[in-house]
Amino acid sequence: MRLGRKVFLALALLIAPAHAQTLIPSRITILVGFGPGQGNDQPARPDGASAVASRMSPDMSFDQSARFLARHLGRLLPGKPAVDARFVSGAAGLVAAANLARAPADGSTLALLSPNVVQASALGLTSGRFDARTLTWIGGLTNEEWACVQMHEKTSAPQGLSPRTHFFLGTLGAGSRSDVHARAFAGVESLRLTVIPGYANRGELARALESGEIDGACGWPMRDVEARRADWLTSGRMDIAALMSGTASGRWIKQMPPDARPLLDSLAAESDFAWALAGPPGIAGEKLVALRAGFEGLIADRAAVEDAARAGVSLSPVPADAIEVAVAALHALDASKKAALLKLLAPR
Repeated sequence: MRLGRKVFLALALLIAPAHAQTLIPSRITILVGFGPGQGNDQPARPDGASAVASRMSPDMSFDQSARFLARHLGRLLPGKPAVDARFVSGAAGLVAAANLARAPADGSTLALLSPNVVQASALGLTSGRFDARTLTWIGGLTNEEWACVQMHEKTSAPQGLSPRTHFFLGTLGAGSRSDVHARAFAGVESLRLTVIPGYANRGELARALESGEIDGACGWPMRDVEARRADWLTSGRMDIAALMSGTASGRWIKQMPPDARPLLDSLAAESDFAWALAGPPGIAGEKLVALRAGFEGLIADRAAVEDAARAGVSLSPVPADAIEVAVAALHALDASKKAALLKLLAPR
């Protein structure tokens, strides 16, 4: 973040009018959705919705991020309201988003939403319960980058296929990000990629990469690659074949036909709303300014930054306007692109 933006945020918090304290409720609840199962409070959804709902079920990282926000956000808001996290079961966040959409627009209820919420909205899979475009976006915790990595020392290959001309991508379970991204690239004939599914976790994928059982993997958080596999990158044994961050980039992307790019870019756009904090429709004016300034102030707050490092929470805030643009763009895809996206997101 540029110094000028930090100074602006600090000033916004310091010179907030005294009456702004009355604009922010004394208690704020952050909803966090989880669980792909069909709960009693979960609306019936059309075919394909279950797949989109379950593919990005919030995990321990969302738990940690929500608790991090609960510890620090209140200190940076006028009046220093109490903030707590409440976990809402059902449809991996879709029920939480539906609850948020009908909450009062007073700032007392916010939600930490996973990308499947926006995707389900754009694909018309929410049964009319909410429209992501109408939510009030406060900001994103981090602009997550996902990499497709490729190894360069292969010791074995399935019989009859040369590792020089055909690459094998290992993936986690059907519908996982690693699976979705790998299948998106494998659909491009010129890349000569074959998906090998069924690995239990990234540890198994790493061992398969190291042994030469597979040539690459997709949907790998770039921060995890840099933290855990830096030696492979610096030695040249591994390289980043594609990077999904806002828009797709990398040498694999350059080999793709132009008509395949919009689909990849729609997947890459997840990075802008992957860890997004939202409020119900209708929050506006000084209340919205205060909420956004407090959220973006996390990056300049020493206690929050140190706590984030201890908790393993990545802090690289995405401005609310960038989230709004990404959400609108996904909803604006034409019918054929949405059909292709749903086909990718739905597990085989």
